[in-house]
Amino acid sequence: MTLSLRQKRRQETAHAIQTATLELAIENGLENITTEEIAAAAGVSTRTFFNYFTNKEAAAIGTPPGFHEEDKAALRDGTAPLTEDLKRFLDKHMETLAKKDNILRMVGKVLRSNEKARGILDGFLTIERDDLTECLMARVENRQVAAAVASNVTNVTARAIHLWEHEPDRSLGEALDTIWEGLIVASHLLAGSSDQR
Repeated sequence: MTLSLRQKRRQETAHAIQTATLELAIENGLENITTEEIAAAAGVSTRTFFNYFTNKEAAAIGTPPGFHEEDKAALRDGTAPLTEDLKRFLDKHMETLAKKDNILRMVGKVLRSNEKARGILDGFLTIERDDLTECLMARVENRQVAAAVASNVTNVTARAIHLWEHEPDRSLGEALDTIWEGLIVASHLLAGSSDQR
């Protein structure tokens, strides 16, 4: 999809505001900076800041990359075993996240010290989890099972990011592989299987 010039400028402005927020927050603490300082650092007016974000916590989180529609369609319409299609789906999502790994690292630092920012991110993740549940309903007829799978997928993403943040020599993809393998083994244990690989 090609963005119009206006859409591209909006993305660039949002990115500039988020980056300025994160840099100032890491330097001074999010609770110690003002929206006026953020706007000045981003090179925009305070009014422009509020056209993009409701508060500094929302600016720090930005708009996290959600699951792509084409990836959800591939998961929904997939014919391979669900575990294979889910892993492929997560690999694609990690590729997207890796494109902005510097932002991801800064967001992680802010999240560790700001409860309000964590709440905003949790809201985004709830929407993604609910959307993924609907997507999985095409493959899993029981809504509670689809919701449990969707919850595990979003949890795997969060855990992979956490591992990647704490083991800098690991790529996001490698962190995902480690967490995914743990989930599969845990699933076998819960199912009563002795296969612990």
